[in-house]
Order: sequence, then C-alpha cells, then structure tokens
Amino acid sequence: MSRGTRNRRGGISKLAAACLLALAALAPTAASADLARNPANASALLSQPIEELSYDSASKCLGRAQRGTRALEDWVGSNFRGVSWGIYRCEKWGKGSASVHSEGRALDWHLDAGVPADKRSAMNLIEMLIAADRDGNEAALARRMGVQGIIFNCRQWFGYGDSLDKYSYCFNRQGKRRKHLNRTEAHMDHVHIELNWPGARMRTSFWTETRRAPARP
Repeated sequence: MSRGTRNRRGGISKLAAACLLALAALAPTAASADLARNPANASALLSQPIEELSYDSASKCLGRAQRGTRALEDWVGSNFRGVSWGIYRCEKWGKGSASVHSEGRALDWHLDAGVPADKRSAMNLIEMLIAADRDGNEAALARRMGVQGIIFNCRQWFGYGDSLDKYSYCFNRQGKRRKHLNRTEAHMDHVHIELNWPGARMRTSFWTETRRAPARP
C-alpha cells in the first residue's frame, strides 16, 4: 500500500471526535511544560546500537492496545501538553488491511494546531522524535522507540528525512491544499503516532533502557 493511501485513512469519525473533545475538556493538562532535552542523547542509549527504520502494516483487529503503545501514551502525557484521544479502535479497510489503531499500535494525542501553545507542543514532540542524536543518527528517538509514522496538521512523517511531508488527505494532485477540510481527518486537532511491532512490544532500546532506569540526556 502506498504511503499516501495508507495515511489518508488515519482519521476518526466526526461522532468519535465530538466525544473525544468533550472528554478532553474535562481532563486536566497532563504536563505543564514540554520535555526540554532529547532522551535519544542519553549516554545509556548512545552506547547501544540503534534500530533501523521499519514499517509494519496492520491487517486485522486485535481487540486491545499494545503495551508499548500504552507506554508511549504515558511517556507523552508525562512530558508534553495535551490529553490522549485513545489507542485502540477496530477500523478494517478490506480483506487483510486495517488501520494501525486496529492492532493497538497507534496513539492519537489531542493537541490543536489552531491553539498556539498546543501547536508549539505538538511540534516540539514531533521534532524531538525525528531529530538526529549527537552521533548523527537520523530520527534517533523515533527509531529507538519504534515509531514508524506521525501525522499532524496536514503533514506526515513515515521514516523519510528529518522534516514533515504533505499529508495526502489535505492536498490535491497538483499539491494545492484542499478547502473545507475535516479538522480531525486532516489531523489538525491531534497528533497521530504509530509504532512498529518491536516498539509495540517494547523490544526496542528506548523501552528496554526505560525499564532499567529513566533515560536521561
């Protein structure tokens, strides 16, 4: 499946979005300040081999959130603004094809691109994930966590480079931004973060080291 096709299906329904907004309004902000330093530069991690970028497509509904995705949810909530919009939901696209949420390997984190403080926090999170570490390893934290994809505010990252590309839902074939976009389908009101299977199973260096002791720069 092409990147554009795969990413176009990362949104959630209008009804679900409305319910999540209501819940978010009742929930407190999880973190008062964003994490300042990149854990990928922790000496304990820099001393270990770094994972290669890899992508695992989803094929079916597994009925639960994976433990690595729950750990990611806790980590983001401890270090950045916003609230969780959830992990698992069954979304089948066809025979043998499904949303990564269906396997419990994707987190939707509510940060609204229309709110300046939220947008800054979302970009701080994303830039930390895809930044190079002190040894020059590209997308170091993403690789060590097992992050395979990110979508936010009509932009996407799926293992290519250190910046975000255009998200296909938001743009026509000529590359011009479409009008009257659904804000949730455009990922303008949340950050979508996917894990590959090693990350979802907490079998990557970040999660292994975190279980020993908090990774610190």
